[in-house]
Amino acid sequence: MSQEAVPVDPHETLYVPMRRRFTREYITTPEGNRELHLFFGIKEITLDEPDLHAFGEALLQQDQFMAGSATTWSGGAPYPWERVRELLEALLAEEILSREAPKPSSRGDIHQRFLEAEALREAPTEPLWWNPDCPRVMERLTGRPLELSFLEAVLPLHRIAHPALDAEGRHVGEMNVFPVAMRMKLPTEWKPCPYPGSRFRDEAMMNVTALRSMTRHWKAVLRGVLAVREEYLRRRPLLPDGRWRVGDLHAVCVAVLALPTLLLMRGNDPVPNGELDPVLSSMFRVTDGVRMVAAYLLYHPAEPRPYDTPITPAELYRISEHENQFLSSRGVCAGPPHMVEEFFATLMDGKPVEGPPAPMPEWAADIPAAVDYAMRGLLLYSLQFNLWGRMCGAYDALRSALLPVEDEPGGFLGRLRARVESDWRMIETLGLNQPSTRAQVESRRVEQYENALHLLTGFREDTPRHLQDAFIPAHDAVDARARLRLRELLRSRADATPEARSDVLGAIADALAEYLSIERPALRALEGIQRQVNALLQRPHPERKFSSADLSLSHRLRIGIARPLPDLMELLRDELEITVENTEETTRITNAPTRSQ
Repeated sequence: MSQEAVPVDPHETLYVPMRRRFTREYITTPEGNRELHLFFGIKEITLDEPDLHAFGEALLQQDQFMAGSATTWSGGAPYPWERVRELLEALLAEEILSREAPKPSSRGDIHQRFLEAEALREAPTEPLWWNPDCPRVMERLTGRPLELSFLEAVLPLHRIAHPALDAEGRHVGEMNVFPVAMRMKLPTEWKPCPYPGSRFRDEAMMNVTALRSMTRHWKAVLRGVLAVREEYLRRRPLLPDGRWRVGDLHAVCVAVLALPTLLLMRGNDPVPNGELDPVLSSMFRVTDGVRMVAAYLLYHPAEPRPYDTPITPAELYRISEHENQFLSSRGVCAGPPHMVEEFFATLMDGKPVEGPPAPMPEWAADIPAAVDYAMRGLLLYSLQFNLWGRMCGAYDALRSALLPVEDEPGGFLGRLRARVESDWRMIETLGLNQPSTRAQVESRRVEQYENALHLLTGFREDTPRHLQDAFIPAHDAVDARARLRLRELLRSRADATPEARSDVLGAIADALAEYLSIERPALRALEGIQRQVNALLQRPHPERKFSSADLSLSHRLRIGIARPLPDLMELLRDELEITVENTEETTRITNAPTRSQ
């Protein structure tokens, strides 16, 4: 029997090891009842009986207490011991209370595992950067080169600057650098988090090195964010009551991130890697935290919020705290609460920066172009991930065709079914295994796309006006030939498997062909917007067509991260020995090298 399962004795001492991790909120239910919600890390305690509110408030004040004394926390007549004992035993079972006095610890298990993984991780010893070395860097990372002028169509704009080094020698993305294979091992000081709330003494540590840099440049960071905010609101005002739309909050954050990215990625006179103003890298880091919370609200499969959902700084802080957005396996948010609140107020309320005004740096002149860059980046991002949602639908169709089929392990269909099931588990972890959920997330992408389009200073007629317009298949002769070619190759693969049914092979070929027909117009839209990005950045556009093989690099870059995206093109190559290269004009389907080769 565990210690927690032993009945609580009124004379024993209980401990609240992480009291400062508690936060609380009173909520009025739709029925008009007032509830006290206590948040403790990822755990939430709801006290819906009004007479227990005093118990909850008193619990927040305790570091240790004699169990029986909790009967006096009522503020009036004592609680019955049996009732209190049930509450205390429940809190022990949830490991919110402990029978053992807390032991001081300088390093949590999560952080220790992170450090151990870091020690084993292969990392570059010299900086890797996209501009102008994108072909070489991408080939090193994925085995396939990519022209710099196709990068935004493959890698989300908000991640492009991650591996760049600023003038202080720190990665712009710090520990969040993506792709992780571009992150060097840089000296970093870590400390346990002392701030009250969900971060307090979490097992993951906070990055003190990044915090020191942020503090040095804090007022300049706030002034820079205010300048981007002003340009954004010039194009799109707030709601009539002065609140932000959560979709606009996400978009303005991407605009802040786009400013250093534009300076690093432009064709003429780019900022060399290692020379970026630390004000800009600090702006990027602190704003990216808000972007991630806004993205969580917009795209969380369980409850994606509509673009126009109102949000205030106080609500943003509450969500960050109560839904554990300050935490990650690589470290907790290092910003002190007062700095977090000041940043939210500056970004969202336009709170003026204290002190005398200071001249803006030269890069402020690039803010309008950065907002345009950001909006085109959001158009590309919407297209990229909406196409991947359609790929999930193709996996769903493949799975439906394969699940009823009986085939010996190692046979053609058995091997294919095993791979589809393996990929499907990745889709399940992302919450996109249900058509209804995919439709909900797609509706958020539609809103993001159309709002970004309206925020651009110029509109190109060749840009799809609606996101769905980019996914309408032509069902032309190219698509028909692709369908026939897939059927032919699948039949040839199944010759050694007599029990394989022709209707199953046909369903598999049809599902694959339908996805390829949807991908072609999406590739056309991606390349069209990428061409606009290249014009904005004054970079030459590649002479060749953007292809599905290029787009697949986005999947390869995610290999090794916590939530990878399966790729249908890799499934075809690995399990069916079929290579597909799709462009807006052609679909080329060939035999891949055999496994023995």
